[in-house]
Amino acid sequence: MAYLSDKSGEYEIYIIDPKGKTNAVRLTRNKNGYRHTLRWSPDSKKIAFADQTLRCYYIDVSTKKITEVDKAHFENVDVSLDLKPIFDFNWSPDSRYITYSKMNKDLTYQAYIYSLETKKSTCISKGIFNDFNPVFSKDGKYLFFISNRRFDPTFCDFEWEMTYKKVAGIYYVTLQKDGESLLKFKSDETEVEDAKESGDSKDKKKKNIIIDFNGITKRIEALPIPRGNYRNLAVNESSLFFMNKDEGDFNRFEFRAFGAMDLFSFSFEDQKESNVIKGIDGYKISSDGSSIVYKKGNSVGIIKSSAKDSKGKKLDLSDLKIWLNPIKEWTQIFNETWRMERDFYYDENMHGLDWDAMKKKYGKLIPFASCRQDIQFIIGELIGELNTSHTYVFGGDVQRTADRVNIGLLGVDWKINKKNNRYQFKKIYRVSDWTSQVFPPLTKPGVHVNESDYLLAVNDVEVTADKNIYSYFQNLAEKQISILVNNKPTKEGAKEYTVKPLRGEYTLRYLDWVEHNRLLADEKSNGQIGYIHLPDTYLGSAREFPKYFYSQTRKKGIIVDGRFNGGGLDPDIFLQRLDKKVLAYWTRRYSHDQTTPAVITRAHTVCITNKQAGSGGDMLPMEFQMKKMGPVIGTRTWGGLVGVSMFLSMIDGGGLSCPDYRIYDPNGKWIVENTGVTPDIIVDLDPVEVSKGYDAQLEKAIEVLMKKIKSDPRPWPKHEAIPQDK
Repeated sequence: MAYLSDKSGEYEIYIIDPKGKTNAVRLTRNKNGYRHTLRWSPDSKKIAFADQTLRCYYIDVSTKKITEVDKAHFENVDVSLDLKPIFDFNWSPDSRYITYSKMNKDLTYQAYIYSLETKKSTCISKGIFNDFNPVFSKDGKYLFFISNRRFDPTFCDFEWEMTYKKVAGIYYVTLQKDGESLLKFKSDETEVEDAKESGDSKDKKKKNIIIDFNGITKRIEALPIPRGNYRNLAVNESSLFFMNKDEGDFNRFEFRAFGAMDLFSFSFEDQKESNVIKGIDGYKISSDGSSIVYKKGNSVGIIKSSAKDSKGKKLDLSDLKIWLNPIKEWTQIFNETWRMERDFYYDENMHGLDWDAMKKKYGKLIPFASCRQDIQFIIGELIGELNTSHTYVFGGDVQRTADRVNIGLLGVDWKINKKNNRYQFKKIYRVSDWTSQVFPPLTKPGVHVNESDYLLAVNDVEVTADKNIYSYFQNLAEKQISILVNNKPTKEGAKEYTVKPLRGEYTLRYLDWVEHNRLLADEKSNGQIGYIHLPDTYLGSAREFPKYFYSQTRKKGIIVDGRFNGGGLDPDIFLQRLDKKVLAYWTRRYSHDQTTPAVITRAHTVCITNKQAGSGGDMLPMEFQMKKMGPVIGTRTWGGLVGVSMFLSMIDGGGLSCPDYRIYDPNGKWIVENTGVTPDIIVDLDPVEVSKGYDAQLEKAIEVLMKKIKSDPRPWPKHEAIPQDK
């Protein structure tokens, strides 16, 4: 059994008898780095592995000699994809070849076969598509791989835009030029079985596989399965296995957070696919091909590889317990943190820090820690020395407090009437009729509650102001309750309603704030100015942006509010829609003239930002300025533009982020990180004015746009006279 251990102080490869009857043998020595993804060769003589430098290697177990196979040119440039630089390597059945894929200089993935004899890699795909996850068949006649080459467009319902989903298919290449297609036609004739061979004779007939590289790309065929979101190919003697997820349940951004997928098999005999088991996170096939071990959530199970629509068979791990020494575990976690930053941080010089000295400085505090939270603090101080954003430590075996008591919330602000010792509804939060993200309990049909009404009872328990209002709603979140309400502080004439309190009010209050800002801009501009708030540069804005953009394209001005933007990915996906240029106009006989592109805004734009906007929230005003879309208003942003493409796990389930890339401008200058984006017009907020409902930044944005609209109204051009020539 091969495994990785850091007991030497660095991650090294070891082998040991699975039953533990022999001492472990260390194969690698004295080399810094993060090794991972071990793959035994079928003859058990070599182990392939990769490291953080984007390289793939193999080591000879007997001589301990390491040979480099290849190095990827780039890490994945699209963080929405889960493809890795060069991790999906696999052995041929005769242990003479290693197959893998890597991103080439044109930023597409290509599949390769490396020969251990010639020490050369041969590309078996043309580099036009993403070809990845290659695996050999057990007989060495075929190489299977996934390819993103099935482009069936999905069109936008609002404009002439398209995207491509479920682009992957599974393909195979016949490795011998005179080899038969896997999908050969079946004969109706009955075949006469050959005499069965003994096991010894079968072994004698096993030969080294032959690969004819000349013309190999012409021998690629597609398996007869529909396009999908395929991952994780594996084979046994009779079938190809793969994971897939239907588009309705699949989001490739969310998949990166280990979303569950379904496992399928493709029978070489029947040439049909079948579901094996649904909703798993990963799987491995046993060396003899008969069994599958799978992970599903926090459980592990084993099923037969021939299973169809299996419900799974979970292993009982309840007695799997370990004794641990907290100080030793915390020391390992600290050392791992130090190594991870050393190996993955974008600057190998660690911003000029003596990183070894930092280890000594903070490592000597570990013996004085009394709980995991102390270790979090020490690690936070260590990585804080880098003076870099996006350096986080989180989770782990932290001390747990008692379970929180949930509080039911009605989506209101309260006020106390001291004269009668009652609570009144100061403000009832509502949402527009076109949003369905949250349903306020007091605005559902049939519930007639108004601001300034009194709450007299909850579940027949009288409510008085001498007790905290939330004490009446303990453990009532998302449960049906009765409330007694009246427009006076007495029960005479009161109405009783059945409602279901919310578990949280954030979304409700956020939507109320956005709608208030939109209405204010509309009212103060007499309908000329639109308003769009982008809460992040990820899924939140992906859902919110179209709600506001398409209905406001004909406004003369648009406010892009990026305050409190939590970041995510590149905001250009939103700005490019706001920054489209009119190329031509079309006149019609009865309707208003139209443009090309058809959905476009000719509005003046401004961007608002503040110090609570960071990461992608920094990029939003930065790109707004670079594109010269209009002035940026507000205060300087957070200043965090290094990127994190990975979160590394600790032994106790904790995690660590490691900034592994940083932004610079086209002139090679470092930008934004630790400086932020400075607005063109600086406007800060006065807390007193804010408490009174006055938003100086929004008011300034409206003022600036009104002046621009007046000075440059951007009227539609009038076309020349229509030709009347016969």
